Amino acid sequence: MYDEVGSMIKKLIPDYYFKSIYEIPYDKLYAKGIRLILTDLDNTLISYKEQLPNEKLFAWKNKLLAMGFEIIVVSNSKKDRVNKFCEAFKIDFVKFATKPLKRGIKKAIKDVSKNKYKNEEIILLGDQLMTDIFGAKRMKINACLIEPIAKSTDHFFTRINRRIENHYLKKIAKKYPIKYQNLFHKEGE
Repeated sequence: MYDEVGSMIKKLIPDYYFKSIYEIPYDKLYAKGIRLILTDLDNTLISYKEQLPNEKLFAWKNKLLAMGFEIIVVSNSKKDRVNKFCEAFKIDFVKFATKPLKRGIKKAIKDVSKNKYKNEEIILLGDQLMTDIFGAKRMKINACLIEPIAKSTDHFFTRINRRIENHYLKKIAKKYPIKYQNLFHKEGE
């Protein structure tokens, strides 16, 4: 039983952590061979209150595309706001991805991006350990945890997930203190 818990905890540890998508050193990711960026939508790119991309997001997207990245939104939401956002943003997407299940992430990798990337060339950006990070780890791709844009806009089930996440973050800090320290308390912060 303990090995299962330890294995579960490992699948919740992101490879990277940043306060926002704008702080990520994309040039370093590119140098490491990352080419496909899968990203969550809600509270990763925009808050639940927002509907459409803003100018800062367009500049972010254009910079990454110019660097040679492909970007696909992978959202658990099944609402029309995903379609509206992604159509306005002119970006491919998978909605109702059911993360941490593999279905939606697989669809983004195999169908949307035409299966042209190896696992080590893919990263998933998201604001939740229990859905985004766990889903990425189950697919054996890189995972980057982002601070939620506005936790106050979280929906009911996301709030429950955040409580569970806090429990697991404490376990990660206890079981893997050096890794936890390196991820979440970088020098200069």
